[in-house]
Formats: sequence, C-alpha cells, structure tokens
Amino acid sequence: MARFEIITPLPESCLSIQTKRLVLSVYKPSAASRVTDYLVRNRTFHKPYTQKHNDRYFTVSEQKAYLKSDLYQFRHNTQVGFWISTIEDPRVVIGRLSFYSIIGGAMMTSFVGYHIDEKYQGKGYMTEALRAGCDFVFKYYHLHRIQADVMPTNERSLRVVEKAGFTKMGYNVRYMEIDGSYKDHVMYVLLNPDVEK
Repeated sequence: MARFEIITPLPESCLSIQTKRLVLSVYKPSAASRVTDYLVRNRTFHKPYTQKHNDRYFTVSEQKAYLKSDLYQFRHNTQVGFWISTIEDPRVVIGRLSFYSIIGGAMMTSFVGYHIDEKYQGKGYMTEALRAGCDFVFKYYHLHRIQADVMPTNERSLRVVEKAGFTKMGYNVRYMEIDGSYKDHVMYVLLNPDVEK
C-alpha cells in the first residue's frame, strides 16, 4: 500500500493529500486558471487519449464550471477528482486523477482515469499518485474494487496500472469514444486488500 497523509488544504482546495513527491488536491472553482493552463499546454499531447473537446473547454470560465461540478460530486460521494502538483511547486498542475461513478451498496466500486503533463511523464509520478489515490478511496470510501480501462496502444498507461498493482481482467471492444471514435480498451481491476472475500 502507498503511504499518504491528509494535509491542510491549499487556499484553492477543499482536500489535499500528500505523497513522497506530490500533492493531490480536490480544487475549488477558484483554481480554474491553474487547471486551464495545464489543459492548454497539454492539449496536443492529450488529444489521442481523451474525448474530443472544443475550444471553449480550454477556457477559464468553462473549467470553473467543471470544477463546480467536481466539487458537487465530491460532496455527494460520487467522484473524487484530484489535481496533481509537486511538493516543490504546489501551484502548478501536472496531472489529473479521478475516481468517478462511485457506486455503493453491494458493489462498492468506482472507475479511475488519469492523465499527466507531457514534461512530467516517465518519472513515476502517475504511479505514485494512483497508488495513493487508490489507498485513499479504499480507506475513506470503503470501496471493494477500482476499475481502470486503458487503450492497448497506450503503453505508458498500461505500465502505470500494472505497477500500481492492477490485474488485467478482460478486453472491451469499442468501449469508449476517444478522439472522435470508439476505441478498444483493456480492463484492469484493483481489489481492496483489506476487504474480506
């Protein structure tokens, strides 16, 4: 299990957790300019791996609306959307980690998605963030299962989930619309080791 600690939230966040090198924060809408800067500078890099977005998506006003939605879902226990920064420079966003579609009851599960700044890939940051984020939702949401779906051509992302302890469970044909067309995805699952069988 990764180690993390909840820290005093930054001025523009309502929750922050810290790992060895990173700060993961659920932001308030006032952080929209920092989020927008991250998305704009990575627009081309992220394009092959994300859904299509028009120009309006890359504006402060639009990201403020998204952050309002994130905050609403966080407060209603349906999503935990972390924005990632380094401890050395916590005001610069370098990635996103989102636990979404949190389901309670007999399922106790969620999906996870993530992306990182092009300049910060290959340094183990996303694996570190994913491990800590999974530990957090297992501990505080008592989830049983987390599912990650990755395109088979996204080799870096496949390595991230594997290094974070996820197990390959299946292959979903034309599973999700990415960059304008439905793409196949490999399904990975991480089970909570503290939940009894």
